[in-house]
Amino acid sequence: MSDIKYDKNTIDNLMKKIKENPDVIENYRELSNIYVVNNEFDSALSIYNKMLEIFPDDIQALINSGSIYFYKKDFQKVIELYLRAAVKDPSNPSIYFNLGNVYAEIGNFSNALKYYTKSIEMDKNQSQVYSALGILFQDNDNLEEAKENYKKAIELEPDCGEYYVYLANIFQREGNFEEAALYYKKALEFNPEDSKAALCLANAYASMKMENEAFKYFERTVKIEPENYSAWLCWAITLSDAGIVDKAMELYKKAIEIDPIKPNAYILLANILTNEKRYEEAIELYKSAIRLVPAEEKRGRSILCVFIANAYMLLEDIHNAIDYYRKALKEAPENNEVRLIYVEIMNAYITRKVQKQ
Repeated sequence: MSDIKYDKNTIDNLMKKIKENPDVIENYRELSNIYVVNNEFDSALSIYNKMLEIFPDDIQALINSGSIYFYKKDFQKVIELYLRAAVKDPSNPSIYFNLGNVYAEIGNFSNALKYYTKSIEMDKNQSQVYSALGILFQDNDNLEEAKENYKKAIELEPDCGEYYVYLANIFQREGNFEEAALYYKKALEFNPEDSKAALCLANAYASMKMENEAFKYFERTVKIEPENYSAWLCWAITLSDAGIVDKAMELYKKAIEIDPIKPNAYILLANILTNEKRYEEAIELYKSAIRLVPAEEKRGRSILCVFIANAYMLLEDIHNAIDYYRKALKEAPENNEVRLIYVEIMNAYITRKVQKQ
């Protein structure tokens, strides 16, 4: 909610003015602005609709109401309003940019590209449009075009750290961690409090096995954003990979404390405990994780059942191991590998039972 306050009298007075003088557009603008800055979008939309009944060609009302429908995900209505605006003001690049955003949101690559390109034709100095083109190409796996557009955005607005992060993400995706690190660092120069850039830089260093640099930026990330679950998790993974197991376990526990309904930290901590031969503790964590995995995620649940079964096997608790291998098959009956393990263990179990008779 915005800090901008208003009282009922202000609203009532403006509504009265609109009723008495419905042809004075400034009253509609003032009232709709009050609603927008206070995030009362349905109320704002009702005012824009009234405006458009009387002033159907008002560009601002068309664009602003379109933005609210975009927020509400009524994309067909958004397109209708923006196209009306484009007819009334065909040389306005922001309208075509907005249309590009709508089509990008609904996954219509060709129309998104068409309207972003049209916006650029109207004004070649729009860094935000080049950035949007970069995202569009990146989402469609055309990484070279994405890079070129991000570089153009940076050229036009070199102090925007966000653009450097976008470009760095592509290099990270391509496995060019050195180049990614350079751009993440550049982003942090412009915005030292950018926790996303700091975390990505830490992960780039981790990928290059430069653990000390990685640890430095993980620490920086959690100083900026102490409740950043991903930062604690990635830091713990890097520590574990570096063989610093006790510290890794500590950070996995911190991640669980921050977000106890995400299963990842439970699983990774359980994996360490299994390697440490602390099987009972690992089993409890795996069981906690499986309770957090949605029922429809059959494969993930099956894998966790296998982890639990394996831990029981290491404890020589065949009865519980068989039970969890059976549960793993129930979750993912097409998993032939689990089926073979289950059959082998069952045969061994039956043979042992027979020999004891």
